[in-house]
Amino acid sequence: MALFGGQRDMSLFNKLNKELINDIIDTEIYYFQLALTDTKSNLYGEGKDKVFNQPIKIPCLIERGQSTQISDDFGQSYSREVQFRFLRDTLVEKNLVPEVGDVIQWNGEYHLIDAQYSYQYVAGKNPDTWDGGDSQGLNVSIICDAHVTRQTSIKLVDTYKGNSRQNDNEVPLGL
Repeated sequence: MALFGGQRDMSLFNKLNKELINDIIDTEIYYFQLALTDTKSNLYGEGKDKVFNQPIKIPCLIERGQSTQISDDFGQSYSREVQFRFLRDTLVEKNLVPEVGDVIQWNGEYHLIDAQYSYQYVAGKNPDTWDGGDSQGLNVSIICDAHVTRQTSIKLVDTYKGNSRQNDNEVPLGL
């Protein structure tokens, strides 16, 4: 049995991580989880008009990449790779499992999750798979790779506002 890496050590490690991310760094995102039961799919299992659950506010660490310009049939835009790092215990508390296709709102941008990983282990041991049992090690975080996406593609925001002069009989969208 290892000298360090037991449950008391992992409890201290978790407490320090939560304090660092929640109180000191204090960067939060809004997480929109895809509502699979409410999203209508076609013959191929693809959903054109995706429906998302209400956003959940979650603290995390963010690593933002460089943006690249894109010129295509839709006009000028940009793309950026972003990595969101969540504490596993925070996601368990909020009953959230990140999945490909979910959306994260941060810094005025919407990010579509491309992949998620869970391979950061304290003391190099995953308590779920280690032969010595769950008394050593800790599975610390879940990392999500994402990219900036157009707001029109996810339809979370009404981007088609039209004329600024509003008709008296017209009800504004979103109310």
